[in-house]
Amino acid sequence: MKVIYTALFGKYEELKEPTLITPGWHYICFTDQPLKSHIWEIVPIPVIDMEARRLARFYKIMKWKAWEQSFWIDASFTINTNLDHWWAKYFKKGFSAAKHPIRNCLYEEGMHCINTGRSPEGIALQLERYKTSMHPKNSGLITSGLIMRENTPAVIALCNAWWSELNQGSLRDQISFARISYNSNMVHIYDWDYRNNNHFIYKKHFHLR
Repeated sequence: MKVIYTALFGKYEELKEPTLITPGWHYICFTDQPLKSHIWEIVPIPVIDMEARRLARFYKIMKWKAWEQSFWIDASFTINTNLDHWWAKYFKKGFSAAKHPIRNCLYEEGMHCINTGRSPEGIALQLERYKTSMHPKNSGLITSGLIMRENTPAVIALCNAWWSELNQGSLRDQISFARISYNSNMVHIYDWDYRNNNHFIYKKHFHLR
């Protein structure tokens, strides 16, 4: 089964209805909110003792293993493209994600997050730990809003390592992914700029009131 899924926990985002539906794909949204949709299958998740953003990261990184092929999309995007065409064009190996359009270095990404007040908790200590272990600068960075995965033991192991690494540092999953995927032969990175496209339309996060 081919699945595209998202997660929406806490009053952090609105669920966006796709403007284009691809036959043969199952659209799933995991959430703790009372959402309704004509397209997404809403899967209610009981509130647990985990902050909303961390819970969303858990579903992004870990809750795809029941499906042969999965496509993660952040709730900040509206789907406006044929998913079969996108998969055929950009999916390779076991794990595919877009290259970050601005930065290519986890250290630069970390400092940007600190300087802009985006989840600064733990980032400085995380970067220092990577420096101590001699992780190189400019070693690659993804934008994790779109992730395509194939269910293989190697990709499962990669994502298990990603979740473990994220829980040792900040919630900035791009930083932890850059660390655990360095020199991986199963990750395909492609060029795509989320800021200027009409395939997956980006809208900045906001807090619902």
